[in-house]
Amino acid sequence: MTFQKLEVRCIPFSREALQAEICRASFAVEEAEPTQVRYLGSYLSHSEAKARTILIETPYVDRHYLEEYTNYYATTLRPPPPKATRLHFFRNDLTDDIFTRLITQAAEGSFTAICKELSSHYLGFAVIRPLPDAPIGRTVLTTFQALDRCYTLPPHPYRVHLCGLKLSVCGVPFQQQEQAVGACATTAVWSALAQVMRHDGGRAPTPFAVTEAATRNWLSDRIFPAASGLKNEQILEAIRQFGYAPMFFEPRLKTELFVLAVKCYLRSGIPVILKIQYDRRDETHAVTVVGYRENDSIIEYREDGGTSFSLNSRGLCRLYVHDDRLGPYARAEWRVCENGFIKLKFLPSELGYDEFCQEALVEAAMVPLYPKIRLSAQDLVGFAGELLPMFREIVGPNARDSLNIDLRFCLAGDCLEILYLSNIPAGRFASFARQAMLSRYVGLITYFVANQIVAYIICDSTDMHRGAPAAAPLLAIIPQYEEHIEALRKYIPGALIL
Repeated sequence: MTFQKLEVRCIPFSREALQAEICRASFAVEEAEPTQVRYLGSYLSHSEAKARTILIETPYVDRHYLEEYTNYYATTLRPPPPKATRLHFFRNDLTDDIFTRLITQAAEGSFTAICKELSSHYLGFAVIRPLPDAPIGRTVLTTFQALDRCYTLPPHPYRVHLCGLKLSVCGVPFQQQEQAVGACATTAVWSALAQVMRHDGGRAPTPFAVTEAATRNWLSDRIFPAASGLKNEQILEAIRQFGYAPMFFEPRLKTELFVLAVKCYLRSGIPVILKIQYDRRDETHAVTVVGYRENDSIIEYREDGGTSFSLNSRGLCRLYVHDDRLGPYARAEWRVCENGFIKLKFLPSELGYDEFCQEALVEAAMVPLYPKIRLSAQDLVGFAGELLPMFREIVGPNARDSLNIDLRFCLAGDCLEILYLSNIPAGRFASFARQAMLSRYVGLITYFVANQIVAYIICDSTDMHRGAPAAAPLLAIIPQYEEHIEALRKYIPGALIL
């Protein structure tokens, strides 16, 4: 048996070098540059990434590609190679000699320090599949670190082993669609599930497994090749097959409620799958929203009916979207039209992506939820609206029109951490922490005026929001100011208010 050696080499980063290495690893002709390859070069060369080095690791055994190979490519007449190549990207300058010296120093007793140093410059990795038409496999890149951006990042970074060194990168997984084993919706579901399953301590599924799950009980065409795509019902079924409860909602009639719900789930670290349709083409597409950027505009949602209220939340000026036809963290904006429709439009940071800059109609959103999160984002909005008159009265006439809300779901431990790091007096928080009984996930409503917290409302997520006379999903109210405690107890007798 011949022993196969691993080859590791370092080259200076440039967009030309990146394209050449991807062509070499995927057996593509040098002139070919898929849009995803071009976008990857644009992302890594951006001033907020500043890649300086590409470290090539070949051959690389990737679980996601290997499962596709075993179940599909190995049975073709002319199969591609079963192993891939992995490219690592760094902000610092590395050469073969420098990397060898770092490994030597790590072996001499500086292992932890070397790993920490390399991780501080690490931008992430991209698996390059030996498929000329779809080379970009599982890719995890760090996000741009502007403070006003919110991403659905995992609680723990991805651990990467490189020649025995331990690196880490915090990002949302992305890959290019390969129609033989997965449609655009497959990769959208895969990105979203990979994120929530890691968040809950599980192992991310493979795209092949997503396609199988989606077509197990609902089939309208051949399973493989998967060029026909997935219907909404198949996307929802795939989410169920992996043990999550899919939430499906549309922007019809209540557009602002749709926007608030999307923002709530993203704020909670849960990616949102959007089904979009381009105006000029009879084409439906699925993308995964993994982050957003706020601005000083206001999302104003008015509820008319049994309980009328008007809620305000900070507006969204940008979304960050994984689009398998374009790339990871693609910048986009959405516009709420006068007729109530929502339009999505990509805004790449450079020219050359005209085909993606056409407005698309947002048709629906699908979210993979932990099964015991039974309280929906829309329920959380409704409950915040019921409490609004009380808080408008508490903050007084000078501040009531500036009262805003922030909505999210979070693990009980993360909720307590938020409160630990807040400015709530330590004695009151200690009293709360010693007696609060919380569900695994809680709904957290925050009222604030001009960035000053007014109160935290913690809600039970294990039941739906019910109307009177049923009990509200309220677990506790923690006001920022002690003088509000008695007023809140008067309005809500029997609640845990500290």
